[in-house]
Amino acid sequence: MTASGVRSQTADRVLRTFLRLVAERGIEATTTRALAEAADVNEVTIFRLFGDKANLAVEAFGRFSAAEAFDTCPLAIDASSSDRACESLVQLLSHLRARMLERPEVVEFGIAEYWRFPQLKEQIAATPRAARALVERALDAAAPVLRPGIDRRLASLNLVGLLFVSVAWPARGWIDLSQEDWRVAATQAVRGLLRRR
Repeated sequence: MTASGVRSQTADRVLRTFLRLVAERGIEATTTRALAEAADVNEVTIFRLFGDKANLAVEAFGRFSAAEAFDTCPLAIDASSSDRACESLVQLLSHLRARMLERPEVVEFGIAEYWRFPQLKEQIAATPRAARALVERALDAAAPVLRPGIDRRLASLNLVGLLFVSVAWPARGWIDLSQEDWRVAATQAVRGLLRRR
């Protein structure tokens, strides 16, 4: 393996460890010494690769944020019936949730440490904004079977809120949420937006 390949693997390991530790301990308790120990690298390596915690945070969000994946997610909503639209919308929400569950510590970090990193404001906000825009487009596609008077902009906010809670709260141990529980919650939330058969 080349030197740049090793450096890239080391940087990736440090960033993943950084996110995990910040989610577990908070940013203040995640010292570079603790990070070096947990990532099995020399503390000097962290400074050489990233400089400081702010740069670690910027790099971690740049590498692990789901915003770009949400921006490019294909949209396939079947609005031929309420049941099919419900299935399509729940499938989309489940896809978004699965992407967020790949790195739940990114969500936790964004929520808990947002205020400490003003330079990351837009980067942290990109994921919920992209998720909301995608869900709003999906609701626009499902418009023929939505209940009259549904404000799609506000409905998308509710669904994205459910998404973020379903990732952040179980990661914190605040609730147990099985895949089946998630599916039922998402289905109930979506069904409330749709016309009855």
